Amino acid sequence: MYNTIYPAYVRPYSIGVNNKQISKKTEDEEKSSQSSQNAENNYEQEKPRSNTTSYFPNGEKVAIDYTKRKINIEQVLTDFKNTANAIGAPDEIKNEVSSYLTLVQNQALKDRPNQQIIQSNLKNASQILDEYITGALKKPSKVVENWVDALFLQHIEYKIPQKEEKIEEKTAENNNQPQITEENEPQNDFYIPSDTELKRLFIQAKKYAAINEEEKALQAFEKAMNYADSIGDEELCAIIHFEEGLLFDSKNEINKALESYHNAASQSKDNNIKAKAHMNMAKIYDDYVRFEPAFNHYCAAVSYSGESDNLKLQSIALSDLAQIHTERYDKPNAIMFMNLSDIVANETNDKKVCAYISSKNGKNCERINENYKAVKYYGNAAKIYYDIEDSENLAKRYEAAADIMLKYNNRAKAKKLLSKAFVAAANADDSNLKKEIADKIASL
Repeated sequence: MYNTIYPAYVRPYSIGVNNKQISKKTEDEEKSSQSSQNAENNYEQEKPRSNTTSYFPNGEKVAIDYTKRKINIEQVLTDFKNTANAIGAPDEIKNEVSSYLTLVQNQALKDRPNQQIIQSNLKNASQILDEYITGALKKPSKVVENWVDALFLQHIEYKIPQKEEKIEEKTAENNNQPQITEENEPQNDFYIPSDTELKRLFIQAKKYAAINEEEKALQAFEKAMNYADSIGDEELCAIIHFEEGLLFDSKNEINKALESYHNAASQSKDNNIKAKAHMNMAKIYDDYVRFEPAFNHYCAAVSYSGESDNLKLQSIALSDLAQIHTERYDKPNAIMFMNLSDIVANETNDKKVCAYISSKNGKNCERINENYKAVKYYGNAAKIYYDIEDSENLAKRYEAAADIMLKYNNRAKAKKLLSKAFVAAANADDSNLKKEIADKIASL
């Protein structure tokens, strides 16, 4: 398994340059998407990661899930082309890249491909994309070139096979995956059926789900599904698939949950549902450290949330992409996705979203030993939490920054930050947090 930048089947999203937002909301669209946007209420309640047996030098768990599968050059070409789409490259850039990729493909179709020619053209194409990314982010980037260099260190079959190979299945019905809870709120306001009986059946099923009567809810959803199918309401069928996915998640029946989310994403015409379904599938794979499918579905969530102008979900998905790269200790990609998540979060004009993304980026920076960046992110989050009077999270950000100061043996700065954290914890009336911070102060 190799570090793909963009999955082959995901629709492209645009980075945009000069700090322009990835997508703009109209007033009507904003109203229609509000029901799917309550993830910010659960931002600080992150689910613990699944157990792994390897650790980075800094103590963080390693999430790499390499397989022994060989890489074929055709797979690389597919990902490379979609990378140009993924970063929103203009046509002139994509055409220039395509010219090099065509040379690669022509060489790979020969009986005995010239490895040096293929590598040289891939490097040229990567440099073109990195120049564009550098301009978009206003910061030097070698993300694509680093990716290509990493590929050259692995086993690549430079001849394109006679039959097309599949890089990754879009679904994974046979993988054992755990339940997810983040950003997983019930979705009952995407679409309301006009048929009175169908509406009644759907609402009844939702009520059972709301009181955790999973079996009754599933039976009720099945009735609603059959009725919706009989009258040709395909959109509600897709929504019911999503709702069933949530219920299967709650029952820890992960194979069924994946199947339901996949059906919802495939059948729905609502990009919000597609984004949420892909986000939930990504979380499942992420929890079981399946990097490649998690990466693919996070990218899909970024794409569809951009198309539906759901900037909150888009920023969260980007920060999750940063996290799975930090867990592989892939600094260039991690930093790139952190920068993007920060840009999009700022475009939401939602302080809770901005604070959450800054906090998560701070933690991600710690994982890759970018401690100076981590302190800046924690500081930004602390300012926002102070403004919105969220004392508990303010205390946690001060404490996190203090822990970094202790790594550098700056006890005076650490004590100052811990003192601020203690005051904030007291204001939040959190006795456990107060004790934890007090113990740290006493140890200095």
